[in-house]
Amino acid sequence: MRDSYEIEAQRSSELAELRQRVVELTALEAERQQAEQVLQQRSRDLTQLYRASQTLAATLDLRQVMQRLLQLVTEIVGAQGCSVWLWNEERADELVCQAVFHPGLEHPPAGVRLPSGQGVVGWVAQTGKTARVSRAHQDLRFYPGVDAQTGFRTLSLLAVPLRAQDAVIGAMEAVNKLKGEFDEHDQALLETLANAAATAIDNARLVEALRRSNAEMEARNQDLDAFAHTVAHDLKNPMGLIIGFAELLQLGPDDLPEDEQQRAVRTIGQSARKINNIIDELLLLAEVRQVDVRTVPLDMASIVTGAQRRLGDMIEKHQAEISLPPAWPLALGYAPWIEEVWVNYMGNAIKYGGQPPRVELGATLSIPSAGEHVRFWVRDNGPGIAPEDQARLFTPFTRLDQVRARGHGLGLSIVRRIVEKLGGQVGVESCIDQGSLFYFTLPGARP
Repeated sequence: MRDSYEIEAQRSSELAELRQRVVELTALEAERQQAEQVLQQRSRDLTQLYRASQTLAATLDLRQVMQRLLQLVTEIVGAQGCSVWLWNEERADELVCQAVFHPGLEHPPAGVRLPSGQGVVGWVAQTGKTARVSRAHQDLRFYPGVDAQTGFRTLSLLAVPLRAQDAVIGAMEAVNKLKGEFDEHDQALLETLANAAATAIDNARLVEALRRSNAEMEARNQDLDAFAHTVAHDLKNPMGLIIGFAELLQLGPDDLPEDEQQRAVRTIGQSARKINNIIDELLLLAEVRQVDVRTVPLDMASIVTGAQRRLGDMIEKHQAEISLPPAWPLALGYAPWIEEVWVNYMGNAIKYGGQPPRVELGATLSIPSAGEHVRFWVRDNGPGIAPEDQARLFTPFTRLDQVRARGHGLGLSIVRRIVEKLGGQVGVESCIDQGSLFYFTLPGARP
C-alpha cells in the first residue's frame, strides 16, 4: 500500500515538473518569437534607414532632398503628412516651412513663417528637444494658425530637431499617426532620420550657395569683360582726337592756318571733357556698387532744375523744348544719384529726339499708399525704338549706339543700378515713329 502511494506521489511530481517545463518552453518560445519580431522590426528599420540614406545621398538639389525625405518619413512612421522647417537665413528669429508632403492637401503650408518659439515645431527648433504630442489642440505649445491657413486639422504630431555641425538648423514634423499614436519607436526612427536629413540638407544648402556664388562670379566676370570693352571703346575715340590735333598744333603757326588751330584747340577741349565725363561716370558706378546711402524724401523740382542746369549747353545747342509738370509727388531716394538719372534720361531724349527735340517730364501725381512706388518718366518725340532693341537698352554696358546712333554704354547701365539700389525699377515704352518714354520708380513718401 505504501508503495502505491509512493508511486502516485512520484508521478504527480513528474507531472508537475513536466508542466513546469511546458510553461518554461512556452515562455521561451514566446520570448523567441518576440525576439524574432524585434529582429525583423530592426531589420525593416535598418532597411528603411538605409533606403532613406541612399535616397538622401542621391542628389544635392535642396528641393529634391526635402521632397524625397518627407515622402520617406511619412511612409516609415505611418503619418498623414510631414514638413521641414528651417531657420530663415536672412532673419535668425524666424522659422520658415521649406517643404511639405501632405497628399491631397489643397493649401500646403510651404512658405509659412513662424516667429522663434511659436508652435510645437518652433519650440523644438528653439530648444533642440523632441516633442511627441497625442492631442495637439490640448498642448499649450500648439499654434492653430497654420491649420487655419491650410484648412488641415492636426490631431497628433511628432517633431524632432534638425542638427548639422553642432547647430540646430530647424525641425522636422510628422503629423497625424494613421494607426494608434506616435510612440518611442517612431521617435527613435525620426530622430535617426533627422540626423541624416540635417546633414543632407546642410550639404545641399552649401552646394546651392556655391552655385549661386559661381553664377554671380561668372556674371561679374562677364560684366567686367563688357565693362573693359565699353570703356576702352569710349576712351579710344576722344583720346585719338586729342593726340591727332595735338600733333597738328606741333606743326606751328606757319604750317597751320589760324582757324585750323582754333578748331584743333576746340576739339581737344571737347574730347577732354568727354573723357572727364566718362571718368565721372566710372566713379559714380563704383560709388553705386560700394556705398549704401540713406534715402530721404526728395525735392524733385530742385533736382530736375539741377539736371537742366547741367544740360544747359545741350539744350541750347539743340534748341530743345522742355516741359515740366506743375507739381511733383513725394518719393524716397538719394538726390545726387537721382539727378544723374534725370541727366541721363533728359540727355538721351534731347540727343535722340525730333528736330527740334520736345522733351516732356512727368510723374504719377497721386499720393502713394504704404509700400506703393511713384513712377517718373521722360517722353521724347524721336523715331522710337524697335521692341527687340528695347530689351537690350538696360543690359549692363550695352552701348547705346548699338541701338541708336551715338553715345557711350555706361549711362543706362548706371541708371539701372542706381534705381534698383534705391528700391525701384527702370523701363522703356516705345513704338516706331511715336517716340519713347523712359521711366523709373521710387518708393513713395507721404508729406
